Amino acid sequence: MAQHLIFKAGQQSFGLPITETDKIIALENYTPIPDVSSYIVGVQEIDGEVYAMIDLADRFYSEAHPQPETADVIMVNWKETRIGLLVDEVQSVQAYQTEDLMEADEEKVDGLSTSYISAFIQSADGVIPILDSHRLFAEDKAEEMRKLVDIQKVKV
Repeated sequence: MAQHLIFKAGQQSFGLPITETDKIIALENYTPIPDVSSYIVGVQEIDGEVYAMIDLADRFYSEAHPQPETADVIMVNWKETRIGLLVDEVQSVQAYQTEDLMEADEEKVDGLSTSYISAFIQSADGVIPILDSHRLFAEDKAEEMRKLVDIQKVKV
C-alpha cells in the first residue's frame, strides 16, 4: 500500500508519494528573483535554509496563481535538495493499493513530455496523475533550478 498526498494545482488534481514530501507550509516573507522562469515565484528561508518556491500551475499551465500568499506550499525532495511547490489546495493523504496504480510510459504523448508523471491513480473522482518530484523540469530548466538553489547565502 502506497500513501500519496493529493492536491489541486490549476484546478487539476495531482498526487505525490508521501515519501517525497517533507511538510506543508505557507508562502511568507519570500523574496522574488528577477530574470528567472515565470513559475519560479522566488526563494524563502525555512529553518535556516533558502529554498526555491515554484508555482506548479504556472509550470504546467502557464497560469500563475492569482494570490500566491494564499497558496499551500508543499516542500518536496528535488534532486539533492528541497523545493516548495505552490498549489491551490492540499486535499488529503490517500493510501492506494499498488494494483490501483497504472504505470505511465516515459515517452512523449502528442509532443508533450510526460516524464514527470510516474503513475496514474484510478479514483472515484477520476484519474489522478502521480508526479515524480525529481523530474518536474526539463534539463535546461533543471539547470536553472540547480544554479538558483546552489547560490550560497551570506549572513550579515
